[in-house]
Amino acid sequence: MSLFRKRPSSTGIVGVQFNKGGVSLVCAEASPLGAPAGEGETARPFLQVAEWLPESDSQRQTGLLEERVEQLGLRRKPCHLVLGREDYNLLLVEAPAVPASELREALRWRIRDLIDFPAHQAVLDAFLLPEDRSRGGKRMAYVAVAHRHLIEQRIAQVADARLDLQVIDIPELALRNLVYRLCDTARGVALVKLGGGTGSLHIVRGDDLHLARRFNVPYEGGLLEDLPEDVLLLEIQRSLDYFERQMRQPPPGQICLIGENLSPDKITESLTNGLPMPVSLLDIESSLTLGDQVQSHTLTLCLAAIGAALRLTEGD
Repeated sequence: MSLFRKRPSSTGIVGVQFNKGGVSLVCAEASPLGAPAGEGETARPFLQVAEWLPESDSQRQTGLLEERVEQLGLRRKPCHLVLGREDYNLLLVEAPAVPASELREALRWRIRDLIDFPAHQAVLDAFLLPEDRSRGGKRMAYVAVAHRHLIEQRIAQVADARLDLQVIDIPELALRNLVYRLCDTARGVALVKLGGGTGSLHIVRGDDLHLARRFNVPYEGGLLEDLPEDVLLLEIQRSLDYFERQMRQPPPGQICLIGENLSPDKITESLTNGLPMPVSLLDIESSLTLGDQVQSHTLTLCLAAIGAALRLTEGD
């Protein structure tokens, strides 16, 4: 089973993500690839639906999703499911020198000692870093690994909601989609996502994801909560140093921050002065055309689902 396999897309893609505290449900229509993101409304992706359905019980999540899909008229729509943060592991490993058709099974044995369940119970997929961007001249690959039982559960939940599941994605690639759709990635963009006591940094150049790293940061997303600048600066610099020294890559051209209750006043002068490239907020609200019922405060809760719905249809 492939987690990232690309299939033909159509307008009105539903994005879904199950998390510990609820379900993200979106419906989006992407602009054509390569359309400049500022030339009128038609050049921007259209976000018809973006809802956060709070519920911690897995069975009730399924019923709640089914109910909202019915109410919103989304039944039988093509669906891109993105795994929750706790659903999988993402590993960076050296890719074995085998034909592409054999890569997945070869990686299964390479990662067997890195997971806490038998390799034969793992569902995995991988994407290679481009050859000229690999570490030390060796081809590297990111491998997403999930337990087969969990994947089967997620597939059943989508089927119960009467959605047409087309692809299963991971948040790192979903956020890659978002950055590529909304930013100029020619020189590279480092997206830093914050909230819930954790952070992640994703470096996107062109339509390639070059680096994905998670870290802990004491920021819960409170309205009046300041960013923990010292910790944040340290983690961003660690990521950039690894990217430049270990992966031998030029630094990205800009850093974009995104997260719950992140506002321009939280990006202080000391934070911007502490980093070697421009820092700004990723203004997702002004980069999308929002449907009448979409509320701006739900956007950060639905980021991965939005990115999954805006999945690339070429050059993936």
